[in-house]
Amino acid sequence: MSVHTRSKPTTGYFGRALEYVGDLWQRREFALALGLGNLKARNASTSLGLFWWVLNPLLLGGVYFLVFGILFGDRRPEGFLVYLLSGIFAFHFTGQSMTGGANSIIQNARLLANLRFPRLLLPISTLIEATVGFAVSLGVFFVIAAFYGHADFTYRIAYLPAIMAIQVVFNLGLSAITARLAVPFRDINNLLPYVNRIWLYTTPIIWPLSFLNDMDSRIETIIRLNPMFSIVGLYRSALLGGPFHMEHLIGAVAWATAIGVIGVAAFVKYEGRMVRYL
Repeated sequence: MSVHTRSKPTTGYFGRALEYVGDLWQRREFALALGLGNLKARNASTSLGLFWWVLNPLLLGGVYFLVFGILFGDRRPEGFLVYLLSGIFAFHFTGQSMTGGANSIIQNARLLANLRFPRLLLPISTLIEATVGFAVSLGVFFVIAAFYGHADFTYRIAYLPAIMAIQVVFNLGLSAITARLAVPFRDINNLLPYVNRIWLYTTPIIWPLSFLNDMDSRIETIIRLNPMFSIVGLYRSALLGGPFHMEHLIGAVAWATAIGVIGVAAFVKYEGRMVRYL
C-alpha cells in the first residue's frame, strides 16, 4: 500500500476532516475489494452462494406470512406477502450493516496491527457487502411482486436510489457505532440479535399499520419516532405505490444525518486507540 506524504499538515477540525475523507477516497478500492471479497468468501462453501443473503430474509418472511397471515385474518393488508417482504428486506439491510460493523474490527485485528489506514474503511467494507446483497434482494422482490401482482410500480420507483442513499448513510452510522463499541465491549455481538428482534417487532413490518389505531397514543408516538418506521414507509411508497408521507422523508433524513454524523465522529475519535484493545 502506498504511503502519501504532505508538505504542510492540515490543521483545524475541518481541515483534519477533509484530510481524513481524502484518505478514505484514496483507498476506496481497498474497501471495495475487501467488501466484495468478504461477500464472495462468506458464500463460497454453499451451493446457493450469494442467494443466501436473499434466502435468509425470504424464509423468515415466509414463516411470518404463514403465522401472522393467519392470525391477522381480515386485518392483514392486501397482498400481505409483498407488504411483508418490502419491509423485511429493508430491515435486513440495516441489521446486516449493524452486525457487520460490530465484527469488522475484531475479525480484522491482524490487518489493523500491521497496516496503517483509516479504520473507518472496515465498517464501510461491510456496508458495501450489505448494499450488494440488498440490491440483489430488490431484484428478487420485483420478481415476486410481479408474479403476485400486488405491487403498483409507479413513477415513485424512481425514488429508490435516493431512499437507498438515505438508508446507506443511516447504516454507516450504525455500523460505525457498533464497530466502536465492539472493541472494548465484546459482548455486544451477543446482544445485537436481541436488539434486532425487538426492533423488528416494533416496526410495522410484520403487523399492518391499522394496528396503530388501537394503540395508546404514547406507544404510537414511540413507534413513529422509530427510524425504521420512516425508512420502511419510504420504501413502501416507492415499491407498493402507497401514499407518500412527508413525515417519513423528514424522519428518515433527520435520523440518517444524526446517526451518520454521531457514529462516524465517535468512531474516528476512538480509532487511534483500537489496536491496544485487540
